[in-house]
Amino acid sequence: MAGYYPDTCDTLVGEHDCDPCAPKEYGRVRATAFIKAGFEFTNPESQSEWEAAIASGDVILIPRTHGSLPEPSENEGTGYGDTVTELLGFEYALQYFDPNYAGNCDFYNALKRQSTYKFMYKTSTMGHITNDTVSVVPKPPVDDDLNSEVVWNVTVKWKSEDHPCPFVFPAAVLKCFIPNN
Repeated sequence: MAGYYPDTCDTLVGEHDCDPCAPKEYGRVRATAFIKAGFEFTNPESQSEWEAAIASGDVILIPRTHGSLPEPSENEGTGYGDTVTELLGFEYALQYFDPNYAGNCDFYNALKRQSTYKFMYKTSTMGHITNDTVSVVPKPPVDDDLNSEVVWNVTVKWKSEDHPCPFVFPAAVLKCFIPNN
């Protein structure tokens, strides 16, 4: 019986993109969205696809936020053979602020109980969709400052083997959607 023993699980590493004139992407989490876990975009760069997904309830878009995604922490396991450790994936904790306070209490109270949504965050021009579902921790802190605003302070957490890859986000989608009742 002929056969072979594979010596690694390496995946093919493609070429590195080296463009000294590549456009810069600027920081800040400027918009977010929650995407039902069973929903998949055919083309996440399509404005009409986003609009249809929002209208059908498969996507909940929050078009105006500010926030940050700190460096994810690596999750390592025991290595084998001569390898000291094995990278298993990453843990993320993105924080964003939603200025629409009073009208979203029921929304965030319900969302914190869900584990069936993926998450999208937008930087200056790029969207990023998580590969895995997320947990949501919303908090409405009130500062001791007469000039401060009460806003939702939301932390979105997830674990994933891979990083979310960027795509060009269709900026025309970034508007408030009010469903017809």
